[in-house]
Amino acid sequence: MQEKIKSLLKKGILLSPDALDTETNLLEERLAQTPEKPLVFENKFLSSSLPIKKDQRTKKVALIEIYEDKSTKTTIKDFVNLYNTRFLLLQSILRQRQELQAATTIRKVQTAQNNEQITTIAMVVDIKVTKNNNLFFTLEDQTGQIKAVVNKSNKELFEVAKETTNDEVIGISGTKSDSIFFINSITIPDIPLTKEIKKSPLDEAAIFISDLHIGSKAFLKEPFEKFIDWLCGKAGTEAQKETVKKIKYLFILGDVVDGIGVYPNQEKDLEIKDIFEQYSIFSEHIKKIPKHINIIISPGNHDSLRIAEPQPPLPKELTPELYNLENVYFVSNPSIIKIGTTANFSGFEVLIYHGFSFPYYADTIESIRLKGGLDNTENIMTYLLKKRHLAPTHGSSQYQLGYPKDPLVITKVPDFFVSGHIHKATVKNYKNVTLINSSCWIAQTEYQENRGIVPHPARVIYIDLKTREPKILNFSEK
Repeated sequence: MQEKIKSLLKKGILLSPDALDTETNLLEERLAQTPEKPLVFENKFLSSSLPIKKDQRTKKVALIEIYEDKSTKTTIKDFVNLYNTRFLLLQSILRQRQELQAATTIRKVQTAQNNEQITTIAMVVDIKVTKNNNLFFTLEDQTGQIKAVVNKSNKELFEVAKETTNDEVIGISGTKSDSIFFINSITIPDIPLTKEIKKSPLDEAAIFISDLHIGSKAFLKEPFEKFIDWLCGKAGTEAQKETVKKIKYLFILGDVVDGIGVYPNQEKDLEIKDIFEQYSIFSEHIKKIPKHINIIISPGNHDSLRIAEPQPPLPKELTPELYNLENVYFVSNPSIIKIGTTANFSGFEVLIYHGFSFPYYADTIESIRLKGGLDNTENIMTYLLKKRHLAPTHGSSQYQLGYPKDPLVITKVPDFFVSGHIHKATVKNYKNVTLINSSCWIAQTEYQENRGIVPHPARVIYIDLKTREPKILNFSEK
């Protein structure tokens, strides 16, 4: 089915306005009327089934964008809508760039005079290397397709073009000669240089963990229990106990259990082969955490949910005891939440994404691969922030159709972009956005070794929200 849809896309799926629903057509009209303003989509699938917490009413933790389950029948129309809403959202972001405010449609590019300077915004359909080692692009918008070339002699532009991936949306400027467009500049959505670095007025901290994989024989039970004791003030020096008192937020970023049947022959790696028992043990650990710590839990590809993104929050059936706790928040993957709001401070927006698409970009983007690939996950996260999409290339992740917009577009610039999946502990700042890839609580398995994953186990990433200073704490040390 994916290959069939892929072939439809390559034939110009954006060129099928008859397949769009009424909402998308209206959005296109709005964009044409006010191109300088970013589009705002109403998310009809924000979860209403999540329990309302006391802290949510006081805006200590606010669930901004949470995707609930969507299991209704989907059609090619939903696929068309996904790509059209993606195009419109990213076109809207790009139009805010001064050099693209006069961007025209591909239809007008096709009728332009030879050697006329022209600018447009388009989705990348395909990229090929010519026999002379130039890059040959097929680009489209909702009015047509063009062929475009980046010449290898323009070394700076060529390096930018090599970073381009199928299905992303870019701005281009250049000249037309007959039926070929010669590109002389490429603009990507990226995030603005004006993004401020927020700091809380309160002396608070947030910590980030991921990939517990409870149920695996390789689960690091002793270090994890040591971590829980530390959170409870039962371990560490007096100075460390004072540090713990500042923690008001704990993020658990997916793969809380190892799951069942996630990969071939997984049963030989499991100590617990009952999925409900795996989640029960997870719940027992979480219930020990002090109630003044707000716990945000998102799913990953090992959790007992669909693998297609967005993944809905973990269902109540798996963790019934945790759903009754006022300090526990179940969110989707991806999701956006806000923490730390006060009367005089707008709070921090946190973009949560488990990271299923990361291996694809570690393998296929040359600059990321040459800089260590999965060993340097921060390069992947930076790349996706620049593209303003969590999985821009078809096939880099599985996705669930039927939502009113593409849920993986990064429409809002977050203060924190946090992830897991790769079992590394890294922190980086990119244009005042803190990028966090969280550690795991599982030793290296044969499956991980075969995939080239060398974990940084039992690390906790600690962020002082008043200073934005990070620390990486190692609980595997004796």
